[in-house]
Amino acid sequence: MPLNIRSAILSFAIALPVQADTLRLLNWDEYLSQNVLSQWQATGHDIESVLIDNDETRDAVLLNSVDNLIDLAVIDETVSKRFGSEGRLVEVSETNVPSLANVEPFWRERCGNYAVPYLWGTLGIAYRADKVEQPPTSWQDLLQPGDALKGHIGMMDDHIDMLAPALFANGHSLNSENEAELKQAFATLEKQAAHVLTYEYPITYLGNSPDADQLHMAMVYGGDQYTMNMKADKEDLWKYTVPEEGTVLWVDCIAVTTSSNNQALALAFLDFINRPAIAAQSAEDLYFATPNAAAKQLLKTEFRQNTEVFPSEDIIRRSQLYRELSRDNVQLRLRITNAVINIYESRKTH
Repeated sequence: MPLNIRSAILSFAIALPVQADTLRLLNWDEYLSQNVLSQWQATGHDIESVLIDNDETRDAVLLNSVDNLIDLAVIDETVSKRFGSEGRLVEVSETNVPSLANVEPFWRERCGNYAVPYLWGTLGIAYRADKVEQPPTSWQDLLQPGDALKGHIGMMDDHIDMLAPALFANGHSLNSENEAELKQAFATLEKQAAHVLTYEYPITYLGNSPDADQLHMAMVYGGDQYTMNMKADKEDLWKYTVPEEGTVLWVDCIAVTTSSNNQALALAFLDFINRPAIAAQSAEDLYFATPNAAAKQLLKTEFRQNTEVFPSEDIIRRSQLYRELSRDNVQLRLRITNAVINIYESRKTH
């Protein structure tokens, strides 16, 4: 079991009991607007965030949502459908979440019947403008960095997204079920491992590591660069680009667990988070695109026209969507990512 999973579960063991008017949200770091949280708290309720930094940790904690007292979780569209069909998530509709009416049909379909769309974006490369002379244009710039960037690269420890740059660079689908293509991706990532500084989620790494200043280029979700700049206390230090080979078009959803003892309040929070003014506040504060059609009308013009947040039609045409993978495919991807991490760890100790 990875350390971050052990740490997450330990935090539950030592936590004080959650009050009846407090919801426990499984979430990424810096992924809930403080302004939105304050407005929720003004209703007499609260949110306690339980932070994760990769999908495997999220799923492990969510699978034990009873013991971990999870009421709500930020999840992706494939997990929404899989966990929903397994009876782990509460079904949502305009009956119990009226503000769902504000959400664009495309994004509602992506999140399915067991979660509400929250924010969406792309996958790309963040780079430090003061360290990278030529902005990256290809995933190969991350996978085969020049000498100045060797040892300064950030990747993600995730069995889907870690493979994405290598699959795109090699001309394959994000959702490839072809074993030879996945093994080719492994060979690419194996070579890259010697140049990687960290596989920790970049925002987490910048907030926790004494070597944060050594991170000069990283794969990130579009919008992360704004949080990275905030942590660096410099407005334009980190830039973002989508490589020419293509990217992922993702949506994060929020779901209520069937194990929650506070389902009515949790559903009320889903309704709250999708009110137009609240959804617009979330998007502008966190620098991610909103799937809420009514909220778009409330966004500042400059923000709405920012192509780093709302990608151009050209980027959308070059984007792929996640789809549920076969069990064998997931297991192979897990073996690949674990092998890459082991290679990385082995080189660090020698």
